[in-house]
Amino acid sequence: MKKHFKFLSVLFVLISGSYLPNVNAASSTEMLITIAETSPILLQRLNVIAHDDAELLNQLLTMAHSKSEQLERLLNIAETDVVVFEQLVEIFNAEAAQQKISVMGIIDEDDIIQN
Repeated sequence: MKKHFKFLSVLFVLISGSYLPNVNAASSTEMLITIAETSPILLQRLNVIAHDDAELLNQLLTMAHSKSEQLERLLNIAETDVVVFEQLVEIFNAEAAQQKISVMGIIDEDDIIQN
């Protein structure tokens, strides 16, 4: 019974984890459409990054949480001070990992999920 519970728990975590990026992708698309309509210069800057450094673009979109103002501020930092931007990425990733752990819970030796 414990093995079935553990399997179902892990399956639930994997399914819910795969759904979350799709939600963010939809809101990122909406944000990009808004940027295209309101700020063509920012769209052009993002397009250059898309061609030169797709990983950076993905990081910017993830960190912006679908807020165009926040995206532009992060882009400005990434372009003007790479060291500070790298520190922000480290902090953001550490915070995201901590949130993921607290949402998923942990499985202890007795195969019990705790939050």
